[in-house]
Amino acid sequence: MLVLLISAFYLSTASAPDSLVIFSAQRTYHYRAVYISPTGDTLSRERITMQPSGQPWVGQPKRQSACTVQYSYRPADSLTFSARPNPQTQDVRKPYAWQWQYSTVTGVIENPQEIWIHPFRSNQYAYTEVAPFPQVKPALLHPGKSWRGGRLFIMGGWGAFKGSVQPTYHVKAPATRRYGKQDLSGCWLIEAVGQHSRLGTSYLDFYFHPRYGFTEVHYRFYDGTRISFVLEQLDTAS
Repeated sequence: MLVLLISAFYLSTASAPDSLVIFSAQRTYHYRAVYISPTGDTLSRERITMQPSGQPWVGQPKRQSACTVQYSYRPADSLTFSARPNPQTQDVRKPYAWQWQYSTVTGVIENPQEIWIHPFRSNQYAYTEVAPFPQVKPALLHPGKSWRGGRLFIMGGWGAFKGSVQPTYHVKAPATRRYGKQDLSGCWLIEAVGQHSRLGTSYLDFYFHPRYGFTEVHYRFYDGTRISFVLEQLDTAS
């Protein structure tokens, strides 16, 4: 069951630790992750935990705060994917090795102009690098509004994903979504499209709540692969 908070939401005027709301260090987010192959087979399910620190992220310390992302994959998952081609492979004669991590630290943004996260992109979720990153412009949270995100340049370390992605975002309407046994109203549906310079188009549909952030994130990639992350539980320190 999703544990909801009762404190009033506000947008901070700075990203100092004591002004963060969605990415407060007092919160821990637990997501259910599902990976579905282009043929419709469910290849993995796991829980992913995101723990904000409230401290600057080393990658962009003036703009982003750090979050620790913890994965709970099983040895069976690595065996499942090791038997399949890695989509980052450029030359089939030199397969790109699958790499597995239980934990990584990445950056997020929360300020009055923008709420944004690096997607979960370790292990089998590297696909999310070629799709739009989850982003919200609070001033544009009105049905029918849209914006063009900054172009993402993907370097050679990502193998076949190298290139650039131009994302666009379209706000639909707020909806009531059910998480566990609890209904949560005011979840904004935003549909995003990312055009990769070589690979084609990938889609991201996500729900955003002003108190609880990105509650659902659903990807459809250029080759038909689908990945979803849905918030199951939100813990707060007393």
